[in-house]
Amino acid sequence: MEAKYIKALSIKRIYAERIVSGTKTIELRKRPMGMELGDLILLYETTPDSMIRGGFIADKTVRLPVSKMWSEYHSVMGVEKEFYDSYFDNREVAYGTLIYQSFAFPILSLEQINQLCPGFVPPQATINWRNDWYTQPEWTEKLNIGRDKLMKDGRLSKQLSLFPSLFPS
Repeated sequence: MEAKYIKALSIKRIYAERIVSGTKTIELRKRPMGMELGDLILLYETTPDSMIRGGFIADKTVRLPVSKMWSEYHSVMGVEKEFYDSYFDNREVAYGTLIYQSFAFPILSLEQINQLCPGFVPPQATINWRNDWYTQPEWTEKLNIGRDKLMKDGRLSKQLSLFPSLFPS
């Protein structure tokens, strides 16, 4: 599977844990993060943890007025109202990427990432995973399974090469 479907998202440990446990099924942001339906999102836990040990398959991203986002999704946000209001203070719109499936992965520390992924810089928000970076077999497995399920549900179409005869399998 191509790395173009893998992204790393900067996130605090508590929210990563809630995503992996299934109590948080929407990831909120102040602006779109480029997470597309069927992408594997690696949860890069920020300092002091500095590691990847979980992820999710992205579902659709919704864009709603801040008050409407809270009223429709508060039960699956994994955040308290006070935090939500503070985070979106002076914002009119909230973005939320729904979580199709979440996973725990073998821990990959920042030290290991730096050894296996030349030029890796921890994301400020999200980064695209490069093709020349290490990919855990579990990531590829979960990405393939998630994308296959989304295709079977008719929610995701297979990406076709524009020039299949030039790139034989």
